[in-house]
Amino acid sequence: MAKEHHDEVDLVYVIKKIKEIIKGWIVLLFKAIDFALKFWFIILALILIGFGLGWYKVKDQKPSRKATVVAKLNYELFPYVENATLLYNSKAKKYDSLFLKPLGMNHWNPQVKEVMIEPIVDFKDITDDYQINERSLDMLLNRMEFDEETPLNDILAKKYDYFKFDISLSGYATPEDVQRFFDFLNNDPELAEYKKVAQQSMREQIEHNKKSLSLIDGVFESYLSTENGGTDIGPRDKGFDLNELMDAKLLVQDRNQILKDEIVLSQDIVVPLHEIRTRDADGRLLNKKHIIYPILFVFVFFLLAYTRYVYLYLRDVAKENQG
Repeated sequence: MAKEHHDEVDLVYVIKKIKEIIKGWIVLLFKAIDFALKFWFIILALILIGFGLGWYKVKDQKPSRKATVVAKLNYELFPYVENATLLYNSKAKKYDSLFLKPLGMNHWNPQVKEVMIEPIVDFKDITDDYQINERSLDMLLNRMEFDEETPLNDILAKKYDYFKFDISLSGYATPEDVQRFFDFLNNDPELAEYKKVAQQSMREQIEHNKKSLSLIDGVFESYLSTENGGTDIGPRDKGFDLNELMDAKLLVQDRNQILKDEIVLSQDIVVPLHEIRTRDADGRLLNKKHIIYPILFVFVFFLLAYTRYVYLYLRDVAKENQG
């Protein structure tokens, strides 16, 4: 019984303290309202001054712009492109004139402020590469353990050639400035030789495939001439299958067409696949100074008034203790 009575007393004490705290906040709120009504003219003046100053700051300021570019990355050089982009972002944030000026960027206010890269994942390509259907792919992904902080795009980035570049720009940036960033990625002298060797390899593969196609056509011509009454030299291979030969020819033709397309799109490391266009970026509240300044001025006024109130209260308490 004594324990239950003690628990009830504790509960009553807690409820009483909560009521006192709520009452104190209500009293403070009404004092703030009373203070605001008493000094309404000062608050109104601060709002007007803040609005005017903020409007003056933003009236000649152009809004930030953005660009979204889908580009093809060649030669499996995504790690290089990613590192080069991180380097650029770092230099742009530091306004590094030695780095930015040679690129044609304004080091005081770089036209290209930040670049984010996101791989474009096509699950159809995954199923084609691994020769599995969508159901098997779903089962495979469900069994794999992924780090929650690592998006699937990052895990599969090295498998894909197409990427989306989200580019934050200054208000004065143009599509030509965006192209300058891609020129920065493409003009690395250390990669020129690598690119030359890769392109030469693709051309050699095309020539080799052309010879294979000529040999296959020769076999077809020889077979047709024999069927049409030509001289059949030697016994014919009973296991010879024209369908398999035709499938092989189509496969080589498809491969050659892919290589030709690759050469067209492989003149640079990063190739934008469409016309580069810029657009106004979504407005950020912090850029709306004509809204931020009035709120900030009024907040500082109330903060100073509250600090003065606390100081006077503590001074009175100190005087009472001394008396």
